[in-house]
Amino acid sequence: MARVEFTNIYKEKVLDNIQKLIKQTIPSIPLYYDEHRGQESFLLRPISDTFIDYASNAHIRTYTTEISFEILSGSDYTRDKDISRLTDIAELVKRIFFDNRDLEALNLTEWYNAKVTDIIYERDEEDTEKERFILTLECNVNEVISWNINI
Repeated sequence: MARVEFTNIYKEKVLDNIQKLIKQTIPSIPLYYDEHRGQESFLLRPISDTFIDYASNAHIRTYTTEISFEILSGSDYTRDKDISRLTDIAELVKRIFFDNRDLEALNLTEWYNAKVTDIIYERDEEDTEKERFILTLECNVNEVISWNINI
């Protein structure tokens, strides 16, 4: 029986690097994969893995990830400060990925052409004290295909 070996590209090259870049720049805000918690937090959600083209020994793929930030707003007195915080964090995260649009580690390309395609601001419909933004990040990865078949 053939054994197929693979690397989880989405987790190792995309999600882990998104988490690392956010935590290096904004270490005080927790980051989760399942749900928002506390006064403010980030949430990472993989959205899609799309085939773009073939290269000589690789698939060129676009990975799309949602990064949301949620903050609990206080009274009317603090709501203006909370909106400033929300938009400041969105601008900072957008800048993190602009500065790292071509990410290399140890002379290996992790991703390239990373871009924030949109940022949507919204208030939770059920709990109006929750404000959030949802940022969509797309990046390309060359997924090298090697054939290690053990029979």
